[in-house]
Amino acid sequence: MVVAREFYFTGNTVVIDHGLGMFSLLAHLSVIDVDVGEDVTVGQIVGQVGATGRVTGPHLHWAVRIGGARVDPLAVLAILGPQKP
Repeated sequence: MVVAREFYFTGNTVVIDHGLGMFSLLAHLSVIDVDVGEDVTVGQIVGQVGATGRVTGPHLHWAVRIGGARVDPLAVLAILGPQKP
């Protein structure tokens, strides 16, 4: 976990470093359930969907970057296939 805090635009935000230059961002959370430096495991709850930051309603903003490039998170899931916790 590299970021777990509130920002002006994205509200309560968590950024996970997956290694090899891959990062996930989860934003607008109502609650953050992890701390910076904590290792996260498959299936672990890192927060709850909310409406923090500059939004008009509750939702989860999920973004993935690999090597600095924006990547469709659903494409990443399709490549990884089903995961078992």
